[in-house]
Order: sequence, then C-alpha cells, then structure tokens
Amino acid sequence: YLKDETVIDITVEDPSDNFVRLRDYVDTRNCLKLAAYDKSEVMKGFSEQMTKSAAKDLKICKKQARRIYEIIRLHHTSLSNKQEYKEYKLDVKKRLNIPYQKEQSQLTKLQKLLKPQEFAAAMVNITNKEQRLEMLEKQFTELETHYKSVLEKVAAA
Repeated sequence: YLKDETVIDITVEDPSDNFVRLRDYVDTRNCLKLAAYDKSEVMKGFSEQMTKSAAKDLKICKKQARRIYEIIRLHHTSLSNKQEYKEYKLDVKKRLNIPYQKEQSQLTKLQKLLKPQEFAAAMVNITNKEQRLEMLEKQFTELETHYKSVLEKVAAA
C-alpha cells in the first residue's frame, strides 16, 4: 500500500488507546527517518512539508502528522532550556485551543442574533476563560506524559 499512489492515507475510525499508543510509536520511528522531520525542520514549527512527506511516504493523515511532529519536537526540545520548552508548550497548546477558538467565534455570531437574556441562557453551560486554561493545562500534561512514554519506547528500540 505504501507504493500505491491511489492510497492517500490509512484511517482508523475509533482507535482504542492501545492502538493509539502503538500507532504513535510506529509513526514516530518512521517519521524520524524522514528529512522533513529533521531537528532543524522540527524546531521551526509544523510545516506543510511535514504533512506532504508523511502522507506521501507513510500514508499518514495531516492530524497524525501533526501529532508525530509534537512528539518529535519534544524529543528535540531541551527541557532544561526554559525558553525552548515554553515555545514547545505554547505550540501544542495553540493546537489544543483551536476548538475553543471556534466556539468563541460561534458565540460572537450568536450574541449578535439573540436578545441579551436569550444569550445569557445559552451561555450557562459554556466554560469560562479560567476553566478553559485549566482544561488546556490538563490536556497538555496528559499529552506530554503520553509523548514521553512513546519517546522512551522509541529510544529503547
């Protein structure tokens, strides 16, 4: 399937946690061999070239290519270098925050259409900024723990 030009990517509809761990491990090992994922490229940030290279050579979709980029960037990030680690953390959190930004955009549109009391009623179940930042930090910590375990397995292989 890798050589078949008609195959674009391989999708798994609802992967189990074990499958996700295995896929991350295998994809990380394979992407580390690609020029698009060299340290010099990875430290510049996620690029279209990474997406194209992962798709063409390994049949990996853009979402998974981004995930592997984050794992490999953590590999190349010095945790003792506060600035480097902060840049990494912000890069990952920016991706994690995308759904919230879309929600905010929709709320702005909704506010223009509804009366103030209708809008207030619609806002009851919406997370506030503090809650969102707390959720982002929790998501990041969980991801980082997973990414580190993937990197430990790759190093041990």
